Amino acid sequence: MSCLNATFTLTPVLPTYQDPLHNMALLYCYGADFWPWDPNLTLQYANNRFFFDASFAADPNLDYSQWANRVKARHLQFYINLTSYKAANKQLALIFGFDVAYTAWPGRVLVYSDNGLLFGGDQTIVYGDNQFLLEIDSSDSEFFLYFIHAGGHWFFRGLSGYVV
Repeated sequence: MSCLNATFTLTPVLPTYQDPLHNMALLYCYGADFWPWDPNLTLQYANNRFFFDASFAADPNLDYSQWANRVKARHLQFYINLTSYKAANKQLALIFGFDVAYTAWPGRVLVYSDNGLLFGGDQTIVYGDNQFLLEIDSSDSEFFLYFIHAGGHWFFRGLSGYVV
């Protein structure tokens, strides 16, 4: 049995990917937090994850596909341009990794594109490692994804993309 190697992986320590064909993926973080009793950002990067504090969760009732709403919320932004992979039947699978700080308090994430909310609502992430998959039917155009912090104390660990 063999595993498929990721086309790219983005983490807080390695937030960019670019290949010789000019395919690229970028991770931008707008508003990661740190514990008030340990404001050591070096430690955050050493752990290779971004922390989002429940005290700063966004309003889940706003439309974050609109820049005016998104700019006020703590969020992660992903830019993905894999247009050089354009070919018949090419799809993109994105796997996002999270973990939650407390067993009794799940995290909540809203996933948006410029066209609106994906998954029909927020994604709940629970204590321990969490991953979820987003399949993109075609890699023939560039796009943005936005992960809006909507509740709980959680960490973003990374994103892996697979062109299949």
